[in-house]
Amino acid sequence: MIYLDYNATTPVAPEVVAAMADYWTEKFYNPSSPYPEADAVCTALETARLDLSTLLEAEPDTLVFTSGGTESNNWLLRSVTGARRQNRPRVIASAIEHPAVAQTLEALKDDGAEVVIVPVDERGLVRLDVLEEVLDERTALVSVMLANNEIGTLQPVTEIARLAHAAGAWVHTDAAQAIGKVPVHVRDLDVDFLTVVGHKFYGPKGIGALYIRRGQSLRPLLAGGGQERGRRGGTENVPAIVGLGAAARLAVAWLGSEGPARQARLRDQFEAVLRRQIPDCRVFGQDAPRVPNTSAFSLPGWTGRALLAACPTIRAATGSACHSEDETGSPTLRAMGVQEAVVRGLVRVSLGRETTPEAIGQAAAALVQAAESGKAFR
Repeated sequence: MIYLDYNATTPVAPEVVAAMADYWTEKFYNPSSPYPEADAVCTALETARLDLSTLLEAEPDTLVFTSGGTESNNWLLRSVTGARRQNRPRVIASAIEHPAVAQTLEALKDDGAEVVIVPVDERGLVRLDVLEEVLDERTALVSVMLANNEIGTLQPVTEIARLAHAAGAWVHTDAAQAIGKVPVHVRDLDVDFLTVVGHKFYGPKGIGALYIRRGQSLRPLLAGGGQERGRRGGTENVPAIVGLGAAARLAVAWLGSEGPARQARLRDQFEAVLRRQIPDCRVFGQDAPRVPNTSAFSLPGWTGRALLAACPTIRAATGSACHSEDETGSPTLRAMGVQEAVVRGLVRVSLGRETTPEAIGQAAAALVQAAESGKAFR
């Protein structure tokens, strides 16, 4: 089995598992309790917050732990649209947002929000000229993901923030697919809100965070006992938070190593083999900035699901894991104006830190063999 679906989820790193272990058993205390053992757990929680803040170059008190990306995105979108609706009813998002953003915005339309979707170009990048046209004094928020989950393109979030702030709008980016792959620093991006998802960079599932710029406030999505400085009620998931901090430390080390460059070379070698052996192979996003681990392509005459069925050793995807049962094809490619016959052909290969040259070579060979076989999977 060749696992190439790291954009769907990464394994929990052994160092992360080790960091979490004691907090399930001996160090089980509630961090809000008033005795020394609980204080030590509270200290571990705040150390994890500091570790995450180091990765993002953010102040620790700007980070609120959540259950993951869906909660962070829902909280941000629902709070901002509710607070600013009277004077600024408009929310702007790109046409290629993750369902946690796109579906939440659809629901908010029923509550009176005005949602404007900005298209992307043929490379999968947000059309800044269109964004500038639709930004006005009625805009509360612009939400654009940092790295696309299907084709890996990196959006010009810093420039988006410049345009949005000039119009008095706030800016949110879902950075789930970028953190741990490329440097993600909130000051450089100049965003007001940023979503973190632990299981995308070797942390556990069920934990994430929302960065909230100092001076900004959000109505809590979950009321409770005043945890997270009153911003997110509920007893903290301490083992997972400790794991998230450990994953953040590992990400800092990875980004400071040759790992990302090696990963990009493997990705490029993989694509070169496909293009050389299958002349009609089409690679998406290759002319735009991309995260180093993601390759999205289609082969002529094949649906993505059929191609992967013909390569039973490969564990990859036909787009977002959230659309894994959807036969309609990639919404990202459709937004890019790709022909409908090609849209359903998307295969997304996403590499991990453990991916070897041998594994990526075997995967390329299996895909070429399938494409040349002419079997009736088309």
